[in-house]
Amino acid sequence: MKKYLFLSTLIIFFIFINSCVTLRKSDKTVLKEFKKHNQTPVIYHDIYNGISIRYIADKKFNKNLPTIIFVHGAPGSSDNYYKHLQDVDLQKKANLVTIDRLGYGYSNFGKAEVSLEKQAKMIEFIIQKYKENKIMLVGWSYGGTIVGKMATTSNYSHVILIAPAISSKDEKYFWFGNFAKWKATRWLSPKVFQVAEEEKLAHAKELEKIENDWQNVKTPITYYHGNDDGLVPYKNMAFLKSKIDSTILKTVTIDKGSHFIIFKNYDTIKKEMLTVLDEM
Repeated sequence: MKKYLFLSTLIIFFIFINSCVTLRKSDKTVLKEFKKHNQTPVIYHDIYNGISIRYIADKKFNKNLPTIIFVHGAPGSSDNYYKHLQDVDLQKKANLVTIDRLGYGYSNFGKAEVSLEKQAKMIEFIIQKYKENKIMLVGWSYGGTIVGKMATTSNYSHVILIAPAISSKDEKYFWFGNFAKWKATRWLSPKVFQVAEEEKLAHAKELEKIENDWQNVKTPITYYHGNDDGLVPYKNMAFLKSKIDSTILKTVTIDKGSHFIIFKNYDTIKKEMLTVLDEM
């Protein structure tokens, strides 16, 4: 009897988690969150290839300033960078734009897009609206993978990669991802985790497609990685060093840094952004 009670409770718990966990915030919640800082972001909803997408800017476009485009990982959403958009030091020097990637937030939520190229094309669609001035791309985790791929085909003023997954041979798979894959348990897993798992299963093959393209990069890159990253191996840094000339690649190791250096080492990475903006 206790066994069945436990299983029933566990199933109810997962159903509750499934219905509540989206890792996204509504427009109303976003405006409320920024209001606490006496700020009002500009929220854009657009149509890309018949799909509704959302991105958020700290202010109306100022053509006299460069633009920073922030790209989140998996799972995640534009809210990974709200702190950056609220940062007055960054606001003074750039237009700040954070994007809901395809499958996340309010950009076709719950529908996985595993193609690196298609993810990149959507971001390039948004960039066209800001092309009047210089562009810096900032990507964390799989967001770093995507902006890195973008740098292999187009030139930007600067790219900042934060713990990106770029080496197919060093891809790391986690057993708990099976819950979002197995038919018996998939329905219990929140859609945002199902999307992340579908992306994860395609990572290695997608990375293999661009393995020989890194030599085409002409954009200066600053690369950050923690040497205690348990999610994306630190070995990815060595991989990129072997592919890109040191004259345009600057690597920074965060000692004892985890995968979440984007949050834990915020000031360090912000300082680099400000330095690059001053030089743009």
